[in-house]
Amino acid sequence: MKKIFIYIGLAVFLFSSCKEIDLDLSPEDYFASGSFWKSNEQVAGAMLGLHTQLRGQQQNLWNLGELRGGTLRDGTSFTGTASLNSAGIITQDIRESSPGISGWAGLYAPIFQVNNFIYQVEKADYLTDLQKGYYLGQAYGLRAFYYFYLFRTYGRVPLVTEPQAAINTPTSAEEAYKARTETEKETLDFIKSEVDKSEKSFSGNYETKNQKAQWSLAATKMLKTEVYLWSAKVDVDGKAPENSLAELKLAKAAIEEVIPKYTLVSNFAEAFKSASVPAMKGNAEMIFVLRYLNGEATSFFSNFIYAASDDITGYVDDNGQAIPKDPLQAGSTGLIRYEYKMDLYRLYEKADTRANATFLNFNKGNTSAIVFRKFLGTLIDGVRNYSDDYPVYRLSEAYLLLAEIKNKLGEDPTAEIMAVRNRAYAGKAPLFINSSFEANELAIFYERTKEFVSEGKRWFDLRRMQDSAGKPLVFRKDLNLVGVLNNIDGQKHKILWPIDLGTLTVDPKLNDQQNPGYKGT
Repeated sequence: MKKIFIYIGLAVFLFSSCKEIDLDLSPEDYFASGSFWKSNEQVAGAMLGLHTQLRGQQQNLWNLGELRGGTLRDGTSFTGTASLNSAGIITQDIRESSPGISGWAGLYAPIFQVNNFIYQVEKADYLTDLQKGYYLGQAYGLRAFYYFYLFRTYGRVPLVTEPQAAINTPTSAEEAYKARTETEKETLDFIKSEVDKSEKSFSGNYETKNQKAQWSLAATKMLKTEVYLWSAKVDVDGKAPENSLAELKLAKAAIEEVIPKYTLVSNFAEAFKSASVPAMKGNAEMIFVLRYLNGEATSFFSNFIYAASDDITGYVDDNGQAIPKDPLQAGSTGLIRYEYKMDLYRLYEKADTRANATFLNFNKGNTSAIVFRKFLGTLIDGVRNYSDDYPVYRLSEAYLLLAEIKNKLGEDPTAEIMAVRNRAYAGKAPLFINSSFEANELAIFYERTKEFVSEGKRWFDLRRMQDSAGKPLVFRKDLNLVGVLNNIDGQKHKILWPIDLGTLTVDPKLNDQQNPGYKGT
C-alpha cells in the first residue's frame, strides 16, 4: 500500500495544468479503507499528514502574502553576486501570460486531502464523539484556511468539498472540474460556514497538540477574526460591505476570547528561536505554527542570507561597528534571493528592538542594505540548519487585529497597540495617542509592518486596511512604504491575481472566466 498523504498524481491533475484525464490513476491504494481508517491512532497520523502538507505550502503561502507587499527589492543583491527572485510579482508586473503563480496556487491538492479526511472521519464509528469533534474542528478549520487564501487571491473560486476521486473517479474533464462560484460573496459565505463548522465541532475544547503545531480552536478563532474583519471592510463583488457592524462585533468577540489564553514572550528576538532554544518551541506567544525539525524539514530562509563567497569586508552595522566575515554564521548555506528594502529598516526607531532582531544592517560608502535574520534556525555540527518554527498566528497579531477592529468601531485601540510596542521597546515605548480613524489605521498598519516581517501578512494588510475614505491602503502610493498600485484603469484590477493560461485552457468550465482586466495580457 502506498504511503498515506503523499501528493498523488490524480490530485495534482484534477486542479492544475495536466492536459487530459488519465484513468489509470485511480487511487485505489491511497484510499483503501480495508487497511486504513480503522482506529484513532490512524486518524491521528492522518491529521499529522495534513499538517505536513500545510508545512509544504509555507513558501507558497509566503509568496501570496509577502511578495506583493512593497517591502522587497528586485534586481541584484546588494553584494552584486545574486539575481533576486520573483521580480515580476514584486513589481506588480503580473498578467495572464505571466501570472507568477499557476494552477490555483497549487492549493487544491492539500484541499483534496482535507476533503478525504473529513469524508472518512464523518463516517468513523470507531471514534468517540469528542475525538470526532476535535478532528473535524481541525479539518474544517484547515479547509477554511486554504479557501481564505484562494478567496483573497482570486475572488471567485471552485468550491470543492468532496474527495471526488475517492468516491467516484471522474471519467471526463467535464466531471473532473467544478465551476467557479457565481459571486465572490458565495465564496466568502462558504468560508464563514466552514469556520462555523470548525468552531462548533471543537465544542469549546481549547486543547492544543504537538506544541502548537496542529490546528486548534484558538486557530479557528483567529481565522474567524480575519474572515469577519475582511468581510466588514473589503468590497465584495464591487460593493461596499452591508453588515459591517455585526461582523466587526463577531470578529471582536472571537479575538477577545483568544487573547487571555496566551502571553507575549518578553524578548521579541527570543520568540522565534524554537530551533536553538528548546523552551521556545510552542512558546506562550504562539497560537499556531508550522513545525520544522532538523533531519525532517527546513524552511527556505537560507534564500535571504549572504553567500560564503560574498565579499562583505569593510561594512559596518548601524552603530558603526565593523561587521566580521560571517556575522550570522551562515557558512556555505546562504544565497541572497530575497532582500528587503532599506526603507523598511528605516521605519524602526533606534530604541525599537525589532529592527536588529529582524535585520542585520550593512553600510559601506553609499551602500546601505539589510539581511533578514529572524528565522536563522540553529547550528548543527557547525552547519546552519533553518529549522525554526514558522508562526501562522501569534498573540501580537491578536492584539493588533483587536486594535484594528476597535478603530473601525470608533473605539480607542491604545491598549492593544501599546501591548505590542512595549515589548518591542523593552518597556520604554513612545506612547500612542488615539487620533482620527486614518491616523490610527496607519499607526496599526506600520506596527504590523514592523512586527510581522516575512510572516506573509503584508499584501493582505494592504488590501484590508483603509484610509479615511474607506479605500484600501494598497492604493496609497503617496504614503511612505504603503501603496503599491495606482487606483486607475490598467492597475486597480491587480488587487486580484490572474488565472494562468494553462488552467484556463485545461478546465472546460473556465471558458471566458479570467479575472477582470487580465484577458489578453
